[in-house]
Parts: sequence; structure tokens; C-alpha cells
Amino acid sequence: MAAYFARRHRPSNAVDLGDEAVCIYRNGVLVEANAAGLRLLTSRGGTETNWRALRRLLAERFPNFPENQGTVKDQDTTVLASLNSQDTDIVTIDQWQGVARVSVLNQKVATIEGPPVETEISLRAPYPIWICDSDGAVTWCNDAYHKFALSLGYLSSQEPPQIFDVPSQKPGPQPWRIGIAQQTKGLTHWFDVTAVSLKDGTVFFAVDANTIVGAEMAQRNIVQTLSQTFAQLPTGLAVFDRSRQLVLFNPSLTALTDLPPPMLSDHPTITAFFDALRESRIAPEPQSSLSWQAHVAAIIQSAEQGQYCETWELPSGKTYRVTGRPQPDGAIAILFDDISAEMSLTRRFRAEIDIAHAALDALDEPVALFSQSGEHLLCNHAYRSFWKADPDTSFATYTIHDATDLWASEVCDTPAWQDFRSAVLSKSSRQIWTGTLALRTFGLVDVALTPIAGGATLVKFRRSATRDVTLPA
Repeated sequence: MAAYFARRHRPSNAVDLGDEAVCIYRNGVLVEANAAGLRLLTSRGGTETNWRALRRLLAERFPNFPENQGTVKDQDTTVLASLNSQDTDIVTIDQWQGVARVSVLNQKVATIEGPPVETEISLRAPYPIWICDSDGAVTWCNDAYHKFALSLGYLSSQEPPQIFDVPSQKPGPQPWRIGIAQQTKGLTHWFDVTAVSLKDGTVFFAVDANTIVGAEMAQRNIVQTLSQTFAQLPTGLAVFDRSRQLVLFNPSLTALTDLPPPMLSDHPTITAFFDALRESRIAPEPQSSLSWQAHVAAIIQSAEQGQYCETWELPSGKTYRVTGRPQPDGAIAILFDDISAEMSLTRRFRAEIDIAHAALDALDEPVALFSQSGEHLLCNHAYRSFWKADPDTSFATYTIHDATDLWASEVCDTPAWQDFRSAVLSKSSRQIWTGTLALRTFGLVDVALTPIAGGATLVKFRRSATRDVTLPA
């Protein structure tokens, strides 16, 4: 066998590895751990097993260990080395959505085939690990690296092959995403590779990223599908993920806000998004004494609760209805609707109502208007004064039945009144009716019932010219 395969076997003078401690967390709560992981958590006599308890155990040696799960990135692989060069433990944090796998692997310094002294990485590690010298040549690899090389078609050679095209950057905590093509199967294997400096070289850790890449590709496909779906909507749409970065927007958003697509494509944060709206004079200034930052924070909090819905009056004369709604996985959506035409129609309708009120108030004769269903619509000042009633201030719905009861309290019971009452309370289409009613206080009153457009009915009262009559008992 060639040297590259022989060097995978443990030499007689190698030091045994310590157990690998593994703890799995979901949203900061321990859900599973192996025996070594449980020993690690209870090593100082503590009983807590959450994320913060683990950090208290490791922060002294690994100060970059995250304070909270998922605060660095939602999808991330991080490898941490101890500040103490004599400490050979390495911490690996694999995070995906709300799950994090934390492993603490002990590396012990051993002499392999004489000097120089190298770091022996666990041959049982499930992911490829290898060491390169200062020239970039692979001087050692573990079982997983060896098996992966065989699957790619590499044969035995004097030295382990270099199968990962690692960038010529200095080692650091941020991993590189590297794809390895397997031509025979038409596949691409994805890894997140992290490098840690050694005295005479660099040790590399390649963590399987196929699941993450597949999920990212699926997410991008979903986003593209949603973008195509929402592209034709007139409503402007901006979706922010749980880290509050813009992940989806449609063309209507750029048309309504005048924000440039390149700016939106850079995935700005939600605060930067509102800052840009403010600079474009789209977002209104806070009306209270709150600062702009506090105002935006209040909008975000209200949107997270599904309670944000405001009308923005723009200096250009347009009116937008802006709504915030929570979405799955902690995301929120901000929707922009141009309601300028709707508001213009409402203002026009209100103006027409005001004009109709003013026109009716200008008449000296009492006039009341009822809908087809019998609900009171309008009455003028002369009506309120004549009948000593104001239906417009009624809390309950004021109907033609209520008006008829009011009129009956003053009108004498005559055949004319019975005819008028039947005509005005008719459930079918009302017909024109005119006649004279006798009132106990005012004498004779001429009444006209006139159907108008939309099924409405206009009832008009006018004092009769002949007032000196004998009223029935």
C-alpha cells in the first residue's frame, strides 16, 4: 500500500484521543447529548444544561463562543480554537434554523513518524480533516478525507491528494463554501471549510453543507416563484426574514416607493428600508415626541403583532395604506396599497353629502330622505325644527318606522293619514303620493312622497294655505 493509505493508521507512539462531547440544542434548550457531553455540562457540579450554561463552561477558553444560539447566523458552521496554545480542544458549532450541534473534540499532540510534531486529528471524525504544510501540500488526513478521495476516483499515491481548492486566505473563524464535482455521478458535494493555524502548517475542517445548500437553493426557488407570483400585484410587498433583512419584494414596491431596485436587491435591514423611505419623503415623520428610531421600532413591533395599519398622506398628494403582518418563521411583511383614488372618491362623496346637506338646509320646507330599505339618510334644518327631532344624532339606526311613529304623535287619525302611512311603509316600490294631513298643533300640512334614484324616498312637508279648520276630535 502506498504511504498515503498507510499514514491513516495510528502509529505506536500516538496519544489516544479524548471522547468527543456532543450537545444538540433547539432554540437554546438542550434536546440531546452523548455521555461525554453530559459529563462536560456537569463537570463543575452545575445542574443547568441550556445554551448559557454551556457558554459559561467554555467562554473562558473560547471567548468567541456565541452568547445566544443563532445570534451570528441562522445557517452557519463555526470552528473555535482555544486561546491557550497548550489547550488542544476544538469546538465546532453547526447551526441550521433553530437547531445547533456543538461538539468539543480533544486533539492531543503526538509524534508521527518522527519530527516534525503534528496534530493528530480524530480518525473517527465524520467529516474530512486534513493538515497542509506551509507550501499547501497535504501531509495528513483522516478516514473521512480518505474515503471521500476514493469516491472521487483518486488512487493510491505517495502523498494524500489535494481535493479541496482552498482559497489562499489567512485562517479565520469564517468558513469557505467549497463545491467538489463528482463527474461520474453528475453531483456536486458542498462543504463549509474552516482553517486553524498550526505551528508548521494549517489544519482544515470540512463540514457537510449539502443540506444547507439544498435548502438555500429551495429557498431561492421559492423566492423566485413568489416573486413571479407577486410581480403582477398592484400592492407593494416587502418581506423581511426573522433577522429583519429584506428577502422578497415585487416591482410594485419600487413603483410606489421610488426606491431603486439595486438598493432593495442588497437585502437592506428593515431600519435601513424605513430610513430610505424617509429620505424619499414616503414615510411620514412621527407625530409624537418619539425619535425616528423609536418610531420605526414601534412600527416593527406593531407589525410583528399584526396590528399595524396606517394611512400615509404623501406630499405628492398620494395616499398609501401601509399594513404590517407577521409571517411564518418570524418573518414580517409590509404591504403598500395606493388608495389615492379611493380616498379621492371618498372625499368627493363626502363633499357631495355636505353639498346635499347645505342644499336641503337652504329649503324652508321640512324634508327627509330615506333609503330603499327605510333607513334615514338626510333631513334638513327645517325638518328638525318642525318635528323637534334630530335623526342624524341618533346612536341607533333611525328608520322610516321611527319617523312614522313621530309623525303619528302629532297627526290626527284621518283617512288621509292612513293612506299616507300605508304608502310610506310599503315594502314594495313606493309610488308618488300627495295629500293633506291634519296636525293637532299646526293645523293642515301638505305632504308629498316622491320616489327618487336608487330606490330612495323623499318626504316633504309644507304648511297648507288653509289653516283655520275644525280638526277632528
